[in-house]
Amino acid sequence: MRLNFAGWFVICLCGFATCQAAAADVKLIGRGRLAGTATDQSGQSEALVNGTPHHRFGGISALEYAGDKNRFFALADRGPDDGATGYQCRFHELNIDFDESGARPADISIVSTTLLSDASGRPFTGNATAYAPADKLAGRFDPEGIRLTKNNTLLISDEYGPHVMEFSLSGKELRRFPLPEYFSALHPGDSKAAENKLNHSGRSSNRGLEGLALTPDGQFAYGIFQGPLLQDAARTKKGKPFGRNCRIVKLDTHTGETWEYVYQLDDVDHGLNEILALNDHQFLVIERDGETGDEAKFKRIMQIDLTAATAIDGSKALPKNGLPSNITPAAKTVFIDLLDPQFGLAGSSMPKKIEGLSHGPRLADGRQTLVIASDNDFQADVPTLFWVFAY
Repeated sequence: MRLNFAGWFVICLCGFATCQAAAADVKLIGRGRLAGTATDQSGQSEALVNGTPHHRFGGISALEYAGDKNRFFALADRGPDDGATGYQCRFHELNIDFDESGARPADISIVSTTLLSDASGRPFTGNATAYAPADKLAGRFDPEGIRLTKNNTLLISDEYGPHVMEFSLSGKELRRFPLPEYFSALHPGDSKAAENKLNHSGRSSNRGLEGLALTPDGQFAYGIFQGPLLQDAARTKKGKPFGRNCRIVKLDTHTGETWEYVYQLDDVDHGLNEILALNDHQFLVIERDGETGDEAKFKRIMQIDLTAATAIDGSKALPKNGLPSNITPAAKTVFIDLLDPQFGLAGSSMPKKIEGLSHGPRLADGRQTLVIASDNDFQADVPTLFWVFAY
């Protein structure tokens, strides 16, 4: 395995086991937060059906650098209570102001909020029962990944579909990219348990196209599934899907052509939350467990390399655990272990969900910044956390 990345010294014993890498040059230089009661700039102060203010900031599923020194796009997911409230989908523009020396906390402010709509101007909703477009709604949408294109448009991945869609900066849908049919769950349901019971293939409910990357030249988007497709998973006695083989889909944004690769989880209880391009074959990926606070055992940013990975295009089903000898998964190394004591993040305040991952501006000394954000599920007593690293 070849890694062309400054500051890395890699000793790998690959196969299924994760390769280990030393990243001594990665430093935590900023920590910030927004209160769980923070409000966005939408002006929608009415209450949702569960009583949550419609303009509550939270549920951050993705971050993307806007190209200005401190500006970032932050994508909200489908809203409170797992799609039960009729939340209108949106993204925000944030100002994340941090001190390069790490001498003060990062200051986070919400600059603007943009609501998402289809080409006809109908709003997208997180409502899990809005299976199809209607007169006043574009249908259900669960935004999970966001990337800025060279044309100043936004690519957004939808976990419900799954879809990859392009939007204007004003939030209007411009186009959709076709994805393999066997990614889709053909029988929608209003809950995870119901939807998984109805389907035997396609994305697992609420574990669909969770992350999105865009290569530096802008030609290829890479989507990553949070967990295995249903046809790639085993099931517990209660019907919950589980497995290690997650799919990465490569999409040519010019032609629409797709390719697929395998990412193997360290544990069947883990999930993937984001993917970020370093170049055209190396990426950073969030892999984490589902534990919170002191119970958290695995919260890592992995570096993957697809150079030697096998393209599995058209493979409608994979094994539940291992892989045959003719399929090589993405090579993995540990880029940042967020529970490493050197960062001081482990402990009671460690969030369950680490979902936002974006590069930021380069520092005066040439180091690259990396900004990470948590998802608080719109809970009033849980802040959204932001961490700024430099490498």
